[in-house]
Amino acid sequence: MRTVLHVGPSQTRGGMGAVIRLLADNAPEGWNAEMMASHADGGVVPVLRAWWKVRKELGDRLQRGNVDIVHIHTATRWSWKRKKGLIKIAQRANVPVILSLHSGDFDRHCKERGPEVHRICSTLHTVVLTDNWQERLSPWLDESSVIPNPVPPVPVSTKRDRWQFLLMGRSNPMKGQSIAMEATRILRSKGKDVTLHLTGIEHDEPGIIGHGWVEGEAKEILMDTCGTLLSPSKWEGLSMAVIESMARGMPVLASKASDGAFEKSGRIIDVDAIAFSEAMEQMIDGAAWKKMAAAGPIEAEKYSLSKVVPMWGKLYNEVVQ
Repeated sequence: MRTVLHVGPSQTRGGMGAVIRLLADNAPEGWNAEMMASHADGGVVPVLRAWWKVRKELGDRLQRGNVDIVHIHTATRWSWKRKKGLIKIAQRANVPVILSLHSGDFDRHCKERGPEVHRICSTLHTVVLTDNWQERLSPWLDESSVIPNPVPPVPVSTKRDRWQFLLMGRSNPMKGQSIAMEATRILRSKGKDVTLHLTGIEHDEPGIIGHGWVEGEAKEILMDTCGTLLSPSKWEGLSMAVIESMARGMPVLASKASDGAFEKSGRIIDVDAIAFSEAMEQMIDGAAWKKMAAAGPIEAEKYSLSKVVPMWGKLYNEVVQ
């Protein structure tokens, strides 16, 4: 069997790490998959240690042979800078490289570093998450493939509380936590007894609960019981929280950063606390909510592992041939 080596933040929190682990655990037919971590949570020192380690490990692994493709996963800024070095290591070993672009502000990155992006991406095969991203990045990428993030099999819950809202994401202002919190305060000031659940941050005030980072059973409880997912992000590649919520039958209120991810299972809202509070109030009423909830699992089929993994298998086979 052939082997694909995934290189990226495979052991860190967040959507990119979750995607890498899913792909490595569900290799296409005829392929083995390995992972190599290029990043670490915990600050500058762990990040630097991971970077120093992965450069040596990648060179050693490729020298041992039996790696047919190096599949590198990148965001922007320092992630991109680190991945440039790893691309060079793989290419010096004459191993084909596939580069997955995960960042939701990669267009901004290209506007700043377009010639460099074009030069590097012209030497390998680039994959983007949506048709929209393919069109937006085409001036810098030339050719690319579109393969979305995958969603694992998840249960569809029928025991949701429409007064409970959820924002899943790491602690980062671009995720829009402040917008969701202010929208919740607006509703509560109007006498609406809503509750906002936040992950990635710790917070405690009436109607707003910051759970910190959650996973396992704690995550399942939130995903199965909350009524609506909020995603007021400034940018997203293809939010794992959004597409997993769709698959679970949880409607989505999202910013334009998620435009194109859904049609009937959510709504695109201006990144404004008043606009989000008005949309949240409509979700409480139930009529529109029920239609969105029913549409979610159907629309999310295109993101299922059973649909996405064969797409990767087809591309891997084309690249090695």
